[in-house]
Amino acid sequence: MLGVESNKFTIGKDAYYPFAVEMQYFRVDKKYWSICFERIRKAGFRVISTCVPWNLHQDKSKDIDFSGFVDPRKDLIVFLELAREFGFKIILRPGPRIASQWPHGGLPEFLFSDLKIFARDARGQEIKLDNDAGVDGGYLPSYLHSHYLHYLRTYFKAFVETTKNYIHPRGPIFMVELDFETSFGRKLHPGSADYNPDVLNKYYPGFLASRYEDIKKLNRQYRENNKDFESVEPPRNFGELDVKDLPKVFDWFKFREFILDAYLANLEDIFKSYTVEPLFFRSLYFDSGDFLPAFKLKSSDGESMVGTNVFPEGTYFDLCQKGRYLKGEYDFAWASSFISGFSATAEDIKLKGKKYPDGLRRFYLVAGLANGFKGYNHYMFVDRDHWGGAPLANDGTITPGYEVIRRFNGAILDMKLNQLENTSKICIIGNRQYQWIRFLKDCKQFEYMGQLLTDTAGGFCRDLKRLKLEYDIRETLDPDKLKKYSLVFIPSAEFMPEAMQEGIVELLKKGINVILCGLLPRFDENFHDCQVLSKFLRIKTTLGIGIDFIKHKMNGGGGQFTAGLYGHILTTDAKVKKLAAVKKKTVGVASSKYKGTLYLFSFEIGSSGDHNKMTFLESLLAENNLIPYMHCSDPSLDMAVHTLDKKAILFLVAPPPGELPSIADTSEREVIVRIDLRRAGVSSARLKITDLLAGEEAKPLKVTSENLRRGIPMRINYPDGRMFLLEKQ
Repeated sequence: MLGVESNKFTIGKDAYYPFAVEMQYFRVDKKYWSICFERIRKAGFRVISTCVPWNLHQDKSKDIDFSGFVDPRKDLIVFLELAREFGFKIILRPGPRIASQWPHGGLPEFLFSDLKIFARDARGQEIKLDNDAGVDGGYLPSYLHSHYLHYLRTYFKAFVETTKNYIHPRGPIFMVELDFETSFGRKLHPGSADYNPDVLNKYYPGFLASRYEDIKKLNRQYRENNKDFESVEPPRNFGELDVKDLPKVFDWFKFREFILDAYLANLEDIFKSYTVEPLFFRSLYFDSGDFLPAFKLKSSDGESMVGTNVFPEGTYFDLCQKGRYLKGEYDFAWASSFISGFSATAEDIKLKGKKYPDGLRRFYLVAGLANGFKGYNHYMFVDRDHWGGAPLANDGTITPGYEVIRRFNGAILDMKLNQLENTSKICIIGNRQYQWIRFLKDCKQFEYMGQLLTDTAGGFCRDLKRLKLEYDIRETLDPDKLKKYSLVFIPSAEFMPEAMQEGIVELLKKGINVILCGLLPRFDENFHDCQVLSKFLRIKTTLGIGIDFIKHKMNGGGGQFTAGLYGHILTTDAKVKKLAAVKKKTVGVASSKYKGTLYLFSFEIGSSGDHNKMTFLESLLAENNLIPYMHCSDPSLDMAVHTLDKKAILFLVAPPPGELPSIADTSEREVIVRIDLRRAGVSSARLKITDLLAGEEAKPLKVTSENLRRGIPMRINYPDGRMFLLEKQ
């Protein structure tokens, strides 16, 4: 059996903590493999990951070699044999695209001597991918083009034939990632790809036919007069779109996702045709600022696992959202590549060296666990070209980061990470169509969408982080799976799928409180009239963008703050309680028509640090029995408490300012930390606090639970990450 159970990889009858190291065999001299393996094992790892570059193993003459007779870098077989001798399990990442600051991302140059293989944008141009750390990114192939798939099958059949005796249950390979962040090379605008004419002719008509069955139905939806599905042209102009244009555009977004799903299924089928079925996983790409992945690549049979990559791109908040999405949507958050060092050009490494601060490394390690991740593939663990800061040099020499990760692995075992719980009572529900609208950027009808997702939904999440309140993120609105939450937050625009509107009503009937922020929907996702929520709640909204003073009645006496407006609220139901107004127009209400309370706010609810707005939000949360039990004198310090039996693990995360850098200056300061552990289910009067990353020489701090409730001082560097075991004395 292969899978994930109780937050561990299950391989046959054995269970493994889901922590691996990336060691790229083709970038490490063979004579150092044994010493690297030995030191990886001593650091506490039992799983090794490596990618396999197509353009290394199949040269310009199209000969395929995995034995390394001519070029020792190609000796994948000996690498797998040696890994088996050392007792490691293997995660293999054979591409086709591996990225990894490797030329053309691993794709062989001979592919692009065939002009038909290029993916095309809306103007018919080929798509050049961004260079990475000075390495040529190459071009984007058309994933479903028959010529590309022919070359791919030829290579993959040779690859599977070579490795099949090393795949579970015959060998150490138990998991395979096919492709890397399959996302059209992170080209997310709908006009960016794939307008390859051969792919369009072969797949687009069938895709439309599967959705509409009858061309007349499509014509009514698109307001066009097409003869048949073959004559339908894809959208190419995405500027100044109107509502009537959006059904066709949304179908194009879905077609792009269909291409990715079909491509990955194709790759998996090649393996399955050889009667080898490792655990497949797909790495999701998140654009910075988004709390849903760019594409939802879960396989139709639900058997493929998903993960995401955590690199120093974006902000600490992006890392938080990735972990919380995977935990909320899939119940298991795994970082398939988790930053352990930094990528750099050869010139930058010569100038700046390869040093990587221990504090920054601990920051990432602890930040991931604090935000729901249960496993990492440490990328890179063994050094290579275009990389710095790996815990092991490529000759097996130990660097300072090695000891940090060795202690981290020891702490994982001590704390029984897989069993730790951090119950979230708040869930944020994302909407993929809203994210599509934001990609369009200049859609006339929904100009407020960026503000709704970033400042309102994203702002609400940031406020929960400030208050040290746990939350999950989901995309699927399933009332049965949402029963465990006390409060569900949903950004709402003028359109929403009918099933989602009905799901919200069902949540309220089940007694779950819901916050809607924005405007009530008037249409479904096909922009047909659909006002399920308005009819059930007897509430309507009108569009009215602006900025004004909001007066509210929360917290008894109420208060006032400035906020961006989406519109105003109208209701004839005397049972609907008015909570906030602009002048004489209502902008906030609460309806208790059902067992659960519905809160509707037609203004930007995120505080952006505004104290008065934050007070309003705290009152709203308190009304739902969601009261913080942790506090820090420095609000930039993030905190989380996970529990097991009568013990607790305290995570302190001190992020660097602004974007996550590769290298950051450190500064030390004292902070006051307050925690009411009784609220977390730990009732011991006298506590022992042990720093799990300080090593064996660390002396436990003895305090009372009352001391901790009132506040204790701690010194911490910025950036840094700390983990403390809190247990009875």
